[in-house]
Amino acid sequence: MLLLKSLVLPLLLSLGQAAMSGPRSLSRYHPRQAWSVGWWSSELQQYGCRPVIFVFAKATYEPGNLGGTIGPALSDGLKLVFGVGNVATQGVDYYGLIGGNYYPGGAPPWGIYDMQAIITSATSCPHSKIVVSGYSQGAAIVHRAIEALAPEVQARIAGVVTFGDTQTLQDGGRIVGFPANRTLIICNNGDIICVGTMVPIYPVHWDYVKWVPTATLFLAQAIMVANAADPWPIYTNGTGGGGAGTGNGTLVANLTDVGELGPGVQKDAPVPTKFVAFPPPPPPPTQAVGGLR
Repeated sequence: MLLLKSLVLPLLLSLGQAAMSGPRSLSRYHPRQAWSVGWWSSELQQYGCRPVIFVFAKATYEPGNLGGTIGPALSDGLKLVFGVGNVATQGVDYYGLIGGNYYPGGAPPWGIYDMQAIITSATSCPHSKIVVSGYSQGAAIVHRAIEALAPEVQARIAGVVTFGDTQTLQDGGRIVGFPANRTLIICNNGDIICVGTMVPIYPVHWDYVKWVPTATLFLAQAIMVANAADPWPIYTNGTGGGGAGTGNGTLVANLTDVGELGPGVQKDAPVPTKFVAFPPPPPPPTQAVGGLR
């Protein structure tokens, strides 16, 4: 299945790229492209290039390729900001079994490969802004996939957000080789998974949906920065991606209803890239001295 995707997806996107030479190619979004109402989303594979391409890797044991928590919520957040027809959400196809956490680097090879195939294929969409996210084991997939991409592919990624990141401690609170100012790692206080401890899993590890508005704002800001450097094309007939507005008007960020933001985060200011709620490190073991503790 993964091999088939790696062959078919670039072909579909290359056909879409050829069609984009005409101004009507993205004048209307596909009628089935809509809000994320389920566990699956393969809009890039099904419907082709959009101004924003959102790639997501679910947590362990979550259903579908998008999961049932962070993935659909963050997808809807981006669609609320940029418009339903301007965002193509693509979930990473991997099983999400618990054993995947114990591969080297904390991620299963097939999940890493699938994310790399999606991101690499997405770069064939000219001027599209690519953003990437992952939750728990999916966050580890983000680390391992992005760090191994070619520099020119990495450069097309506008921003990355991870939640409950199992590789936070191991990778020093960053994605190795990727710019820190385009990365936001969110870890709840008390989530020991973020300091490299896989068990036990406390309820705080499942309490990340509250951070979706903050993550949406961070990715929206990153997308607009990338769009300033490489604007979405202006079409002579006044239509652009998703059929809304003219020229860069297709990529206006409407942050009115982005939701409740994290402490100290404001809509009119950049989200701090060090906005990471690291849990306190565990206390060192007590050493016995003279038979006493």
